[in-house]
Amino acid sequence: MNESGSADFSVSFRQRGALQKTWFVARRLVLLSSLLIAPAAALAQQAPGWDAARQAILDDYARAQPKDKVIEVTGPEKREAMIIAVRYYGVALVERADRTRSRDRVTVEYRLVGDHWDLYRVHVYEQNAVADLEPPAAAEALRLFTAAWPKDKCEGFDILDVKLDGAPRYQQETTADRANAKRWYVYHIKVAAKGNGKFRMSEDGTAYVNETQNLLLWHPAEKSWSVEPQQLRCSFSKVK
Repeated sequence: MNESGSADFSVSFRQRGALQKTWFVARRLVLLSSLLIAPAAALAQQAPGWDAARQAILDDYARAQPKDKVIEVTGPEKREAMIIAVRYYGVALVERADRTRSRDRVTVEYRLVGDHWDLYRVHVYEQNAVADLEPPAAAEALRLFTAAWPKDKCEGFDILDVKLDGAPRYQQETTADRANAKRWYVYHIKVAAKGNGKFRMSEDGTAYVNETQNLLLWHPAEKSWSVEPQQLRCSFSKVK
C-alpha cells in the first residue's frame, strides 16, 4: 500500500473485474450448451419406439415376401441408441407358402435426417428353421451312433463306448424347395476309446475321447434315420 492508500483499492478493483468477466463467460458457455443439448434431447425423445419397429417388420415382409405369413413378432431383444440412429432387434416367426417355418432374427434401424427420423432398413441377419419333425427317441439315436462307431472303426484306437451329450439341434438344407429339403438333427456325442499302439498317434492302454458332432439324416420315403458317414472322424485326444 502506498502513502495515499490507492494501490490496494486499484488491485481490488481489477480483481473484481476479472472475476465478473470470468463469471460472464462461464454463464454464456452454459447457456450455449443448453441451447445445443436441448434440441438434441428433444429429438432423441421423438425416436420411433418398438411398436413402430414391429410394424416396420410386418410391412417389410408383406412387401418382400407377400406369399409368406408372419405368425408373430417378438422383442425387442435389444435396443441400441446413438446420436443419429436407433436400432431394434427382434424375432419374426414366419410360415412360408410351402408350410415350412423359420424364426428370423431381424434388425430395424432408424436414422435422424434433419429434424425427423427415417426408416433406414429392415434386415434379416439370421434364419433358424423350425423343426417339422421330431428327433428319434434317445435310445434309438444312441443305437444308431453306436452301430456307426464299431470297435475297429479307427486305426490305433479300440472304441469302447458312445454317449449322447445334450439335446439335438434341428437343421435343414437351404434350398428354394423347402418342402423337399434335406432335414437332419445335429448331436454332440462323446466316443470313448483305448489306444492300442497300432498307430503313431496312439499309446497302448491310454484312455482317449473324441468329443464331436454327428448327424442323423431323415429319409422321408422310408421314414427312417441314418448316420451321416462323412461326419465320422477319428479325432481323439488323451483323457486328462
